[in-house]
Amino acid sequence: MNVHSPYVAAAPFVSVVIPVHNGARWLGETLVSLYTQSLLNFEVILVDDASTDALRAVLDVHTDERLRVFHLPNNVGVSAARNHGIDQARGKYIAFCDADDLCNPLRLERQWFFLESEPDIGMCGSAFTCFDTQDRDIVIHPQSDIHIRKAMMHGNCFGLSTVMVKASLLKTYRFDVSLKVSEDYELWSRMIAAGVHVANMPTSLVRYRLHQQQASRYKAAELDQISRRVRALYCARLLGDEDFLQRIVAFPSHRFNLDQAAQRVMERVRRDSEFVARDFRFLLAWLYQQQPDHNIGAWWRWTQIQASLGLNLDRTYRLNTALLAFAPEAISRRYFDLLLKLKY
Repeated sequence: MNVHSPYVAAAPFVSVVIPVHNGARWLGETLVSLYTQSLLNFEVILVDDASTDALRAVLDVHTDERLRVFHLPNNVGVSAARNHGIDQARGKYIAFCDADDLCNPLRLERQWFFLESEPDIGMCGSAFTCFDTQDRDIVIHPQSDIHIRKAMMHGNCFGLSTVMVKASLLKTYRFDVSLKVSEDYELWSRMIAAGVHVANMPTSLVRYRLHQQQASRYKAAELDQISRRVRALYCARLLGDEDFLQRIVAFPSHRFNLDQAAQRVMERVRRDSEFVARDFRFLLAWLYQQQPDHNIGAWWRWTQIQASLGLNLDRTYRLNTALLAFAPEAISRRYFDLLLKLKY
């Protein structure tokens, strides 16, 4: 199979999906980084999410026979826009790229070849380089499936613009259109919990642009809250208890029973040596945070549950959480929120 096959066959090797809303400023650079790929047989699916800037002018300049543009009449949000791009994709694999990031010239070829060579792997990402006026840090996530599966219990292990996935998987697993942030973390965690094997390549294949438009206090706060919920749901999925998961999804209509949650954790740990109780400590802390009452009784039960799971608590932690039991409700919840960030 010739990597340098003619441009855009009826079934390209890879479809690159780019959602964009008022992203004309850097889109031209992004497209150039794709047009110069060593792998030629691919298509770019650009979904214009009702932009009102100079996007069309940029597209008039950066034309290419591999570019397919879809203009949405209304702004539907990044998740729905990506899903629309997935629906239009014709490639065996779908790669993602944001409209302000840059791809290494070898990115598509290396990831395509890796997935072709490893048929059991359904999705792969890579390391990436952060940059503004110059290159900054290189971010390298865990690489093997087993290490990623565990690390996802603590946070997202994939840079969105580094990901390439089997298209057949994305016909089943879609981005959650209700999410404005962490939609990628939510999708990857759902796929991994369902048994999809994944990997990360150690080489930096993408340059991730840092700019002021990404810095929003509201967005950062929203990202923090939603990513915690996604993290908790991923941990719950790993417990293998669908009924328990559905009760978490139904929050806040259901009052969680921490004892039942702890019991499910112990059952999971006993039947699978892959996990230890500490792996699920965040899930229990998140469930405790959702409890309607943070009083002395709730705190005592919370510490007893952790002790029963063999989760040794240091003196400072015990003192801090004990203070919560006597603090006003608003202060208690804010303080526990801080502890959740620092301790878990």
